[in-house]
Amino acid sequence: MRLFKFALPILFAAGLALLGARAWTDSADAAAQKLALEHARHQFSQRSAVARAAPDKERYRDDLRALLRAWFADQAEIGNRFPALRGSPAPFVPPPPRVRGGDLRDWQQLADAQVGDWREGKLEMLESTAAQGLRLDLLRVAPLAAPQPHLSVDIAVWGAPEETQIDEPEAGKQVQRFSVPLVFKGLALRFFDAKGAVIARLDGGGEPALRLDMPARLTPDAPPGVTLGRYELPMFPPGVAEVEWTLSTQVRSASGETRLAQAIWKVKAEPSWSGAAWSASDKVLVESESEAKAAAPESAQPATTTANAPKARHAVWPIRE
Repeated sequence: MRLFKFALPILFAAGLALLGARAWTDSADAAAQKLALEHARHQFSQRSAVARAAPDKERYRDDLRALLRAWFADQAEIGNRFPALRGSPAPFVPPPPRVRGGDLRDWQQLADAQVGDWREGKLEMLESTAAQGLRLDLLRVAPLAAPQPHLSVDIAVWGAPEETQIDEPEAGKQVQRFSVPLVFKGLALRFFDAKGAVIARLDGGGEPALRLDMPARLTPDAPPGVTLGRYELPMFPPGVAEVEWTLSTQVRSASGETRLAQAIWKVKAEPSWSGAAWSASDKVLVESESEAKAAAPESAQPATTTANAPKARHAVWPIRE
């Protein structure tokens, strides 16, 4: 009985010591993991600044592929060092975005699909342009059938700064808010036929249908410094041979000045991007004959015109609302 009286306090003290040691070890592991993640983010950000300045698309693609390969290798190595913390959010990552009028699964699918391809070494990219220190990428154009036939256009903007704001502590917790001072001004398209004449256009302003700043909010191993966006467009009109894309963004510099970063790409149209002919009940955008002549190459313009001829209207593009 006397031995039990002495053993019980000793066992209790030993249990408390083990719990304290375990808590200290967990705290040290979490701090070490955060430090390793921040070091990986810092290295990626520094190296990506050089990659964004690549003079052509092919060199940029090679640099970005090497960057992403090194990034995901670092993430795998950190996960192997701290298996208990694998998959936990990166440090200073805000909660998932609050979706208004939409389904959070759409944002999750956008992040998982793009980051998943990068993780597997796939780098799908149609065009890319450097502008104002940013890199604007046209990633993919995919036709979708539901809820009605339309096109899904994914874009990526690399290099926009991430700003941190620390709010006053509430209920003993410090709140950190993150923002990206990047504004999408719009995506405009012009459609050319096989002769190089403009047959239709779309002037669309505003943000994409889906925008995801800092994809690491939803996919923990997403690389830093990228904003993903998805535009949803109607099917292209029949007879389009080439499409000119104009993506306009606006970024705020450290001095507070706003700068326009714009990318203009000409891409050969895929047959799967075109849909059915327009109908009279559709809202349409058209090109006048003078506009088409101004945009067409000289070989495509007729030698003479009739002075009194009425202005003709070229093919129209339905925009179903």
